Amino acid sequence: MQNNKQIKLIKTVTIAVDLMGGDDSPDMRLDTVLAMLKSQITIHLRVFVSQSYLNTISHRVSTLDDKKITFIACGRSVAMAESPFSALRQKRESSLSLAIKDVADKRADVCVTAGNTGAMVALSKHWLNLLYEIEKPVLATLLPGKPKRALLLDVGATIDARADDLYNFARIGCAWQQALYGINNPEISLLNVGMESNKGDDTVKQADKMLRESDLNYIGFCEGSHLFNGFADVICCNGFVGNITLKSCEAMASFVKNESDDPLKSTLWQKIKKGMRIVDPDKYNGALLLGLDGMVIKSHGDCNTLSFGAALLQAYNMAQYPMITKMTELLENS
Repeated sequence: MQNNKQIKLIKTVTIAVDLMGGDDSPDMRLDTVLAMLKSQITIHLRVFVSQSYLNTISHRVSTLDDKKITFIACGRSVAMAESPFSALRQKRESSLSLAIKDVADKRADVCVTAGNTGAMVALSKHWLNLLYEIEKPVLATLLPGKPKRALLLDVGATIDARADDLYNFARIGCAWQQALYGINNPEISLLNVGMESNKGDDTVKQADKMLRESDLNYIGFCEGSHLFNGFADVICCNGFVGNITLKSCEAMASFVKNESDDPLKSTLWQKIKKGMRIVDPDKYNGALLLGLDGMVIKSHGDCNTLSFGAALLQAYNMAQYPMITKMTELLENS
């Protein structure tokens, strides 16, 4: 059984929020931010918005305590379909870019955005520094499971990862599990189409060889059926596989939840829900961009109030602990 250390709430946390990123109007995200402001005492929110949107909400925010929330007007915003190259070249003064820069400048402890994933990764690499011997940041999410929870990475930052990328994802995931939860010698696995050594493409086979020859606690390949049963502490794959895997699992969880909540459905759905121990995916929203010297959390673009609130709460809790410092020490000594 995994023995997770409790995170002690020790300080006021400053969160930089890119309010303009997301599929829908920022109104819902604003409501969530204001609710977070009321629910947490030791918090300061720095909210990055477009000047035009700030003008429309001035009547709502003018009376707020500026010691707890600050609105920063930005000249531009990054569209969800915009290319990372365009965002990096032309949108460095956007709400997304300046929210990430806030972390780099130590004005904020963590950044939260529901915006363009590719642009977020590109701008994060621009403003923040890579950790020791890490070449690419990785998006990671902690999956619900028993007897322990697996950290799945990558879920969208590097679509076509190389073998050495997968090896470094394992190093990052191992350092994260050690730094945050104090797990000694985390078990690492590669997500594959089978557990046999002859399965998978050349990239996965090369990564398998690299991990077997390393000092990491690598236990071999795993399959999709192992994601929620405590098979490993860290499960690695490329961003293409990880993103589809994560969204498919979330869609299935939502389907079962919706069916079981329907009063016209038979009690069979209730039994299925209980047996599967389905957890509302909205409550676990928020992928961590790891491998950089600052924390950035990516919320789903189509988030609702509950899911965006979950991403903000995750940011608040993560920032209570010196995770980046500890991860840096672990990577340098690995």
